Parts: sequence; structure tokens; C-alpha cells
Amino acid sequence: MFQDKTERRPLLDPMLLALKSRRVVVALATLAGGLLVLAVPELRAVQDEILTLLIALALAVIGGYSLEDAARAGRERAALPPEDMRELIKDAVAGLVDEMGRKR
Repeated sequence: MFQDKTERRPLLDPMLLALKSRRVVVALATLAGGLLVLAVPELRAVQDEILTLLIALALAVIGGYSLEDAARAGRERAALPPEDMRELIKDAVAGLVDEMGRKR
């Protein structure tokens, strides 16, 4: 969709990408619901409670999406082959020796 730089629209394309995010959709739906609650005069008595519930629900859903994305990233990382432990140890020891050499 965004391969050719000459076809990119500098303002519209980032907005379209943001609208594909589930978190943004939840936030916009919560905003619309909140504005609707504020616009209905019959709800004045319970307006604060409804807004609190809307925001709490939105935060819970967004947090759930974040947890789901983190779990997916963890599963993908676990599926990768493990790095060579010897190389990691060599790098750690070399870094430690370099740091000790600089302090003197």
C-alpha cells in the first residue's frame, strides 16, 4: 500500500494507519460514548458514574489488547532458535574486562 514514496500522502496515510489500531478505535468509541452521555440531559444524575464506567471499560480493553500483543511477541520470540550461549558469555566477559580497564 505504501511502497512508492511518490504516492504517499503525508497527513492522510499516518492517520489511516492509526485508525487500523484496535486501541485507537476503542479510544474513539469511548470518546463518542462520553460525548453522547454529556449531550443527553436526562443522564445528568448519573453522568459521572457512566463516564467513569466508560473510561474504566476502555482502559481494561486497551490493557487486554496490550497483554495479548505482549503474549504474541513472547511466543514469537520463544519460537526463534536460541542464541549461542558461548558468544553471549564471551561478550559479557569482554565488556566487563573493558569496563574494569577503563576504571584504572
